[in-house]
Amino acid sequence: MSRLALCLMATLAFAPTAQAAQTQVERGEALFRHTCFVCHFPGGTGTNVLGRRVGAERSLLYQRTDLVPSYVRAVVRKGTGSMPWMSKVEVPDADLDAIIAYLTRNNPPPPR
Repeated sequence: MSRLALCLMATLAFAPTAQAAQTQVERGEALFRHTCFVCHFPGGTGTNVLGRRVGAERSLLYQRTDLVPSYVRAVVRKGTGSMPWMSKVEVPDADLDAIIAYLTRNNPPPPR
């Protein structure tokens, strides 16, 4: 098989995965706005509390580049400070996965 054919096959194989990831991020953004934005919008209670704890420049969750998926999951499921815990009924795991994909979309890729 030629190199061109292999490259084309690799590109086609990757395209659905990239599209699925984008869809997950878009779904996560919609879920974040519906579920979390009530506190985590500019000037919201969650944003103000985070601003006092971690600094104003890191208080808007959706702009961060350093959120770790396991930490986001733990905070949502167990709560912390004034952030209440949220059950799997309130935020099902699949929805939380999408929210995490949205919140971590700007993270730099892990080192190889």
